[in-house]
Amino acid sequence: MMNAIKARKIISFAIMVLLPTVFIYSQSGAQQIFESNKEAVFSLMALNDNNEIVGEGTGFIIEPGVLATCYQLISQASSVIAKNYKGKEIKIEGVLGVDKNLNIVLLSVKGKIPAVALGNSDEVDTGKKVFAIGSGESEAIEISEGEVTKLVEFNEKMKLFQISQDLYKNFSGAPLLDERGQALGMVIFFERRLRITVPSNSLKAIQKQSLIKFKSWQTEDYLTTVEGAYFAGRVSDLLDETGRAQQYMERVKQARPDDIEVHSLLASIYDRQRNFERAIMSYEKVLSMDSSRDKAYYGLGMVYVKMRQYERALPLLEKAIGLNPNYEDAYYYIGSAYQEASKFDKAAEAYAKYLEFKPENIWEVYYRLGVCYSELGQFDKAILNFEEAIKEKPQEVRIVYELAQSYEKSKQYDKAEETYKKISQLTPEDPIRPYRAILMMYDKAKMSDKAIAVAREITNMQPNNYENFYNLGFMYQNAKKYKEAIEAFKKTIELNPGYEYAYSSVGYIYYQLENFAKAVEYYKKLVEIVAENADYWFILGVSYMQLKDFNSALEPLKKAVELRPDHAYALFNLGITYLNLHDNYSAREIYTKLRPIDPNLAQKLAEHIR
Repeated sequence: MMNAIKARKIISFAIMVLLPTVFIYSQSGAQQIFESNKEAVFSLMALNDNNEIVGEGTGFIIEPGVLATCYQLISQASSVIAKNYKGKEIKIEGVLGVDKNLNIVLLSVKGKIPAVALGNSDEVDTGKKVFAIGSGESEAIEISEGEVTKLVEFNEKMKLFQISQDLYKNFSGAPLLDERGQALGMVIFFERRLRITVPSNSLKAIQKQSLIKFKSWQTEDYLTTVEGAYFAGRVSDLLDETGRAQQYMERVKQARPDDIEVHSLLASIYDRQRNFERAIMSYEKVLSMDSSRDKAYYGLGMVYVKMRQYERALPLLEKAIGLNPNYEDAYYYIGSAYQEASKFDKAAEAYAKYLEFKPENIWEVYYRLGVCYSELGQFDKAILNFEEAIKEKPQEVRIVYELAQSYEKSKQYDKAEETYKKISQLTPEDPIRPYRAILMMYDKAKMSDKAIAVAREITNMQPNNYENFYNLGFMYQNAKKYKEAIEAFKKTIELNPGYEYAYSSVGYIYYQLENFAKAVEYYKKLVEIVAENADYWFILGVSYMQLKDFNSALEPLKKAVELRPDHAYALFNLGITYLNLHDNYSAREIYTKLRPIDPNLAQKLAEHIR
């Protein structure tokens, strides 16, 4: 019985001892990941024959006796020093395997050291939490937590990925771990903080060979090799670092001038740099090497689109889809090119084909189709496409405006008015502009009552705007509602006493109504405001003539002729005025001036001269 009690006590004690350990390893997070893997991660220093540092970074054990790191780090080394998290050195014997295409090297190490488990990098996706363990600024091993921010396709079988951490450059060669502590990849720095993570599955694929000791190793500067420049160029290209990508790929081109993929990549790089001349040369080089490359036709066509050389772009884009009918973006740009060239029927055909692919920017395609059909005068089709675009983008003002225009052009005025008013709701910063479009529509359609109603509505919306009252007066004038027109024009003058067109309009209406005294009143004010307008002086003079006040008519008519010596009607009426003032001599002088300007009027004047 006592032995059983003792046994239970021992078991209880053991449980108490083990509980803290269980608690620690149930925790998730950076500290647990670090504690589990710190013994497998080393800071590295690569030295040349003169014991000068030629590389610094990180390496990690992936299986007993095998350390993985960045090849660029040790490519110029005659020896490598490795230190663990305690600062203790371990011996690096030499090279076991290299993948220069991915900047990875496997090194042989002495000693029994735990390894980092390699996970399946095919499972990596954006947003995944990851941890990098590597050598910090003080050479101490440290951990950094972040997430995968972007996957980039390196080839059909492999994706590289970017991470959110802002790592020190000596993390080059560091493992990138998931929350289970498994390595998903290796962080690689090139130069000037250009970096990427290569997937762990590529580490598994490296073939180990017989050990090559460093004294037998052929050193090289990795980034000056074809493989290094190509890999760095591809990564730079994928990260849209086009300046670096260009430098690396041009280096590769010098070594491999017949490599079509290099020319193709350079063409794309030059294109994005808007170095169109070199892009064209590179695309043409690709097509001279392989005339079946649809992407090259597409890329070259797009260069000409950007240069607005649509006639050159179109056959190239059409060739691209001839080679690859599923090359969907080409249809969009063919449509754009035809649209820019005002070939709206062909543009509509290309856009309609593009719609079959159900693109993400479907609203814009519907919009462009609508514009093309509107230009072709096919307003029913235009309206249908604008309505489809509005379903996707109901707040897009330009679509609603084009829809209103199509209703207007197809004489569906009520629907046009309704649609213009929707624009007013969408643009509270300038609600009047759409109403003015409605006003112009009804005025153009000679629908006076509708135009007047809209003009009045505008004055109610902006009662202190003189132009609104002038437009209202103009609508009344067109409808021959002169009394109301005069009231609106007078309101305009009240709001803006110096607005010449209001005086001109009132004066003209009074002249039409044969109220010449009132006409004189407004034209006298008008020539005070605008003294250099010959027509205003002319009408003032003619108004005096209608009142048979020839003495008063004389000076305005002389002023009109002074301002515009070839004003035939001013000359004719000035001659008539002289005759009514019994000044035949001056009338004959006017006749002499008028004859070369307007012989017919001169003849009429001559008939009155004795």
